[in-house]
Amino acid sequence: MKIVIRAGGVGTRLWPASRQAKPKQFLKLLGEKSLLRETVERVLPMVEPKRDLFISSTFNFTSRILEEVPEIAADHLIPEPSSRNTGPAICLECALLEKLIGKDEVVATLPSDDFISDAGAFRDLLNQAEKFLKQNFDYILTPAVLPKEVDTGYSYLKEGKNLQQDGEEAIFEVVDWVEKPNYDFCKQLIDSGVYYYHTGMYIWQLGNVLSLWERHNPEMLKICREIVSKGLEKPEEVGKLYSALEKCSVESALADKVEKIAMSVSNRIGWSDLGKWSKIKKYLTVDGDGNVTKGKVIPIDTTDSMIMASDKKLIATVGLDDMVVIDTEDALLICPEKRVEDIKTIIEKIKEIKEDGHL
Repeated sequence: MKIVIRAGGVGTRLWPASRQAKPKQFLKLLGEKSLLRETVERVLPMVEPKRDLFISSTFNFTSRILEEVPEIAADHLIPEPSSRNTGPAICLECALLEKLIGKDEVVATLPSDDFISDAGAFRDLLNQAEKFLKQNFDYILTPAVLPKEVDTGYSYLKEGKNLQQDGEEAIFEVVDWVEKPNYDFCKQLIDSGVYYYHTGMYIWQLGNVLSLWERHNPEMLKICREIVSKGLEKPEEVGKLYSALEKCSVESALADKVEKIAMSVSNRIGWSDLGKWSKIKKYLTVDGDGNVTKGKVIPIDTTDSMIMASDKKLIATVGLDDMVVIDTEDALLICPEKRVEDIKTIIEKIKEIKEDGHL
């Protein structure tokens, strides 16, 4: 199996810690290692990194990635000319892998910023997926997990017939795909017991997914192949081609249009995405009042809050409850935890007033 780790996003919902110059995959949000490094170490036991590991990111992060992941071969970096969301990024990834490794391999493409509590169970899932796809190469497979709570930020997959009953994880056909439903509809889906969180991970046989790109989004694949033929090391030449591609998710570019999709359902891997502060908080140590703090913090009559101080500043709070306070050298966020989704509005306002240095 070849593994591609996608490390090109900005992580705007974790502003102001995650920024364009240092996005969340390079941050040490849960411990002593960055999210990218945690992701790499999760899969290292099952690959020969110089041969099997690839990392996709934008040009400006290539040197940083080589510092963080010295195990990877330099020509296994997939440098996106610009950030165009997961649709163009994964299409470009497929086009480059076609050139480097041919069409026969099974490939897993994974986000760099997930939390997974059981790395061994995760590797078992990937190995089982590879075995399934070698026998059922015309499917694309996505890991899915049983929902724990109503979350309108996820997409949801509905289970169909069981395609494989042996192994630790069941593999079901996907018969419905619901993109980020509203709260009431989301609750209905979860209560039904047959819908699962979509993790954003994909596993496929490369030749099959290339044929699916050709069928469902031929223009995007054509441009990505042209970029690969011109050379990804020449951003000035291929940048215009890439920036002309629609900025879209891989779901809207490809996956939503594919008929044969399967999901590997695991309750062992302990998965969560880390896309917002309320998610990060769940995996950090809390004090007796339910607070998560970092740095010099004095919480007085403060409960169930997340307070992260920057290196040079002390933060004192009085009477806060269910709040998020994130301080950095040049920006400060204060908001109720239930409003962290509104950070996207802050980003829009920063762009509107042209304070791009704070993005």
